[in-house]
Amino acid sequence: MEGGKSERSRTVLLIGNYPPPFGGVPKHLAELVPTLVAAGWTTHIFSPGRGDDLSGPGFVVHRDRRGPVHRRVGFLPLPLWAGRPGVAARVRTFRRMMPARTWLRALSLFAVADHIGRRHPPDLVAAYNLLFGAPVAAMVASVYEVPLIVTNFGEIYSHEPQARAHRRFIEHLTRTATLTTLSRHCAESYHALDLSPPVEVLPYGVDTRRFAERGTALLVRRELGFEAEDRIALFVGRLIPDMGLDTVLRATPGILGSVERARIVVAGADGALRTHAAEVAAASDGRVRLVVDVPEADLPRYLWAADVLMAPTQGRRACGSLAALEAMAAGRPVVAANVGGIPEIVADHDTGILVPPGNPAALATAVASLLADPARASEMGRRGVARVRALFDIRTTNAAIEHLFRRVTARRSSPDSPGARH
Repeated sequence: MEGGKSERSRTVLLIGNYPPPFGGVPKHLAELVPTLVAAGWTTHIFSPGRGDDLSGPGFVVHRDRRGPVHRRVGFLPLPLWAGRPGVAARVRTFRRMMPARTWLRALSLFAVADHIGRRHPPDLVAAYNLLFGAPVAAMVASVYEVPLIVTNFGEIYSHEPQARAHRRFIEHLTRTATLTTLSRHCAESYHALDLSPPVEVLPYGVDTRRFAERGTALLVRRELGFEAEDRIALFVGRLIPDMGLDTVLRATPGILGSVERARIVVAGADGALRTHAAEVAAASDGRVRLVVDVPEADLPRYLWAADVLMAPTQGRRACGSLAALEAMAAGRPVVAANVGGIPEIVADHDTGILVPPGNPAALATAVASLLADPARASEMGRRGVARVRALFDIRTTNAAIEHLFRRVTARRSSPDSPGARH
């Protein structure tokens, strides 16, 4: 077998949130699991959130089903682990690497993850987020002496003080774990901590087949009260400032005032800006529509009905933009903030237009220019489809992640392997 692997199926323990709301790790896990199962992985997901356990062919989702008090004191069984050689000593080692509060939280979660591990010994542990998933995952990987993969999502940029408080632990990860991220931009975030570890850039993709246009654009437009001749700019995402919705709302008068038949649709998960968005829609004479908590399954229909997607994300944390990828897969040009890893997705003046973050005037100008020039917008959309199929199709991106999983476990199994560092 490859890399000296035994005949039994490989087992991976993924530590991250599941199942999906809008985007993020939950959606990634939901779409990655079928690839892992098809490749022969027995997949277990530890999702610390509340809810019932889930299972399907080849995978199980384990929840933290303890009550609030039990969660807070979940670290108390630590002395009991001393009966298993080295367990208590290994988990205590991490106390010297991280703030006490983080260690106790990780220790409480370890009590659950260890229960999973004893029933289903992992060959590999993969965690999401340096500050939240990685601490418990590092304990599990140490106790079970298996490789660890940690993916960061720009949390060093957005939570730099906390990252600095965890620097010793993060430095430990740079020596003992395989580090991945979604973009070169986020790979460079370690430099803020004066660290320069090797980081594998593995973008997350989209199912391009799902977003191929199905000809329902006119139906959705009618549902929204718009006509076939109207030109629609769409925002998709949580209704919060980080996603740039405040920039969209401030740009709205400029967009509507520049193109006679311009229309705006805001579709997203409920958030702090819902009331403001509703006020803008109410004052727009029907030219702005707010649709809250669109079912994830309906998102392609809104993209097909739109002419341009607006993705004015705020902050350096953004490793990429799932909304931009989905719009490109649907053949729609993207006007996006020139921030974070987004320029690695949207090719400026080729598949869309990049504008300064937090600049409603620049956003309005770029969106209006595309709404007023359907031929240019269509050409950008065609190029976007080609780009996303070549670089970000989920079959390619998930295969690359699964291949990394196999490489890491194979190195561990190899008689020439030096140990834990991958």
